[in-house]
Amino acid sequence: MNSAVKSFLLFICLMLSLSALTCASGYDKEISAKSELQRLIDNHAVRTAVVMFVENDSTEIGVVKLGEISDSRRELPDEDSTVFEIGSITKVFTALLVQTLVDDELLHWDRTISACLPDIEFANEAIANVSLRELATHRSGLPRLPTNFTETVVPGNAMDPYANYGEQDLVAFFESFDPPELKKEHAYSNLGFALLGYIVAKTLDTSYAEAMNQRVFQPLEMNNSTAIDSIKDHSELAAGYSNTANMDTWNFNVHAGAGVIRSTARDMYKFIRANFLETDDAIHRAMRSIRELQYEANHALGWITETSDQDTTIFWHNGQTGGYASFLAIDPEAKRGWVILTASTEAAAITRIGASFYREVELPHSVDFTPYTGVYKLAENQYMTISNKDGQLQIQVTGQPPIVLAHTKDHVFELQALSLKADFVLGEDGKATTLKWSQQEASIDAERVDDSFGVAIREEVSIDTELLEAYAGTYQLPEGVVATVKHLKERLFVQVPGQPEFRVFPMSPTRFFYKVIDAEIEFKKDDSGTVTGVVFHQGGEYLAPRINDKE
Repeated sequence: MNSAVKSFLLFICLMLSLSALTCASGYDKEISAKSELQRLIDNHAVRTAVVMFVENDSTEIGVVKLGEISDSRRELPDEDSTVFEIGSITKVFTALLVQTLVDDELLHWDRTISACLPDIEFANEAIANVSLRELATHRSGLPRLPTNFTETVVPGNAMDPYANYGEQDLVAFFESFDPPELKKEHAYSNLGFALLGYIVAKTLDTSYAEAMNQRVFQPLEMNNSTAIDSIKDHSELAAGYSNTANMDTWNFNVHAGAGVIRSTARDMYKFIRANFLETDDAIHRAMRSIRELQYEANHALGWITETSDQDTTIFWHNGQTGGYASFLAIDPEAKRGWVILTASTEAAAITRIGASFYREVELPHSVDFTPYTGVYKLAENQYMTISNKDGQLQIQVTGQPPIVLAHTKDHVFELQALSLKADFVLGEDGKATTLKWSQQEASIDAERVDDSFGVAIREEVSIDTELLEAYAGTYQLPEGVVATVKHLKERLFVQVPGQPEFRVFPMSPTRFFYKVIDAEIEFKKDDSGTVTGVVFHQGGEYLAPRINDKE
């Protein structure tokens, strides 16, 4: 496949958003959370959200429900039945599950992983001596993901990254992983919690899902929660969503302990209230035990901790998968807690909303972006547009999605997770003349050019939605790639193989644009008005003739 077509097919869902929020402490939580979430929904960053919270162990429950469950079910989510992936909040439940085995003397937090898994021949003695306590507090020294994560027998799917990494891959990793040094300092590790879940399953000779159901969900009457990769009634699942893209759920395989759980707001609320009880039964004793601080003052077992504006200890965790973002927090001393479940990948924004319940949220550093905004030439027919997006610096390369960079020092902005750096050189008038752009090991000096070369400003218009049905069908792109256009209840979606299904928005009766990427599509008709093909516009034009009747 030629590079131009590859470029067109590279639709990227940004999994880490840095959207600015305006929350502050001491506000009406229901009104503020609702307004912030509604803003994200209006900006197509969140599809649906449920918030549940309780203050001072009151019998009154705060509930906020916004958005729509899916494109086909345009109704509010239900706190009792609508299911969401909770992502890394699963880690809190994994720690709780391990604690139940510790209380039954089947495991011990200071037992080594080699003692728990005697059949594995660990390549490194220091790794073999890692304790369960170190796994549960992210102090094991293990990497965030196994080093062979992308080298499995069955190649991984970018849209479902954990699905094909199985037990044999995990064993192979430990039998070959031999780092020269193991730093026992805090470093977040999905692998660590995957290993905890795996050890539970091996110890009980059952599945992680069954162990979680019997030892945690059933005692807490969390009847709509599951730790298996599929749910029986998909009609109750809030459809995954990321920046106008419809996203499938994730399958976790051996990484189940790191992020597999799906739940409802009501079940998560049951978990919150259970943390306030002093009941002397097994599950409530275990819940109190995992809140005991370990090593550092800001970590318990599975939980992250923080001090509130009222000097109480907050236990919290957030979560994100390919189409969901969530936040959970409890304040056992004040007996208050809250959960936010969303169909979205705006994890940073959801975490800020969650944190604003107990402290003043730190907004992004206030910077005057005026000297930097404009267009810079990277290469022939390739430009970078710099703009101010909700108080942050946004970059967008021709034909690519926008990315937000953080201000790090004078005239320098970075996204460290992707090793992206923008260093602006200012002229005598105080405006930037050159952008020194670096990515990984590559760098380029991009000169400022006229704004007309930048990403076009596109406006959505109203059209006769009856026209959309005629566009549904399949279209032949170069080199055997087939694009599918789908019409669903007055909305139009486009999908190419291996990519999410993106919604497109009308700018005329025949031309539509993507909000997540600098691209457009234009439907072609013959003299009789029959749709004959579609032209994809992204760094060029690609004609895709229609190859079947409408769906």
